[in-house]
Amino acid sequence: MAHSLPRMIPPAKFCREQEFALGLPRRFAVPNDCLSCTLKRNCDFCNLPQSLMSEFNAMGHLTLYPANATLLREGQVPRGIYIACSGRSKLSVEAHDGKTIILKIAGDRQVLGLSAVVSGGTSPITVTTIELCQIKFVERDSFLRLIEHNSCAALACATMLAREITTSFDDVHDLLLARSSTEKLARLLLTWVSGEPRNRELRVPTEFTQEEIALMIGSSRETVTRLLSDMKRKDLIRLEGSTLVIPNRIALQAIATCQRSLPGRTIGSAYVRPFFPLTA
Repeated sequence: MAHSLPRMIPPAKFCREQEFALGLPRRFAVPNDCLSCTLKRNCDFCNLPQSLMSEFNAMGHLTLYPANATLLREGQVPRGIYIACSGRSKLSVEAHDGKTIILKIAGDRQVLGLSAVVSGGTSPITVTTIELCQIKFVERDSFLRLIEHNSCAALACATMLAREITTSFDDVHDLLLARSSTEKLARLLLTWVSGEPRNRELRVPTEFTQEEIALMIGSSRETVTRLLSDMKRKDLIRLEGSTLVIPNRIALQAIATCQRSLPGRTIGSAYVRPFFPLTA
């Protein structure tokens, strides 16, 4: 008796079925491959030469991940790199007391797990999707062969690692210079609207709980509740349902950058700011 072969689903039809099954928003465009992708930008691995792009396209696979999917886990060796074509993820670490600290929110075009794959070490962070994400996954061995034998891919990798180091430095710089939780909260809210060119009536969906916001700025939920109430009373922010409205970005920026006017001193050619302990 002949066994029936599994039904092969054409790529385009498979993508449509994935969209339907996961309730995919229309703003997500799921391509069959990297060559026909409409989300391509002039950055990272999207900008490789055409011949190399064909080789990169044959590696790994594209997958739709729902919210709360774990891509990388702290302390584990990653299987490869995850390129976030669209969608956002949260990057977190676990403190010594077992508390989870959210380091930042990674947006589109982030290459996750890159430093760990190149160094051969474990992932220093846990990466969890916070919404539906389209991810290009490339296995570790395939990716290492690519950058080993092609200078263009190696340069793109080095550029992204340099950008990752600069971003991490900026994050630490902001954290250490913030004198209070008020400044850190103001900076966090401003990062959510950093792509908006306007200064007034900026709107962003409030997708995070006060507990999660507290984890992002290294504070307590009670402190975040009090600070948000203060900001609303001063008309720096307001809530309209599930939407956060920033009436005047310039006023919020004044709080976030108030430490720039603090005195400092110069050692050689380096400007050194005085140390202020972080307060609640």
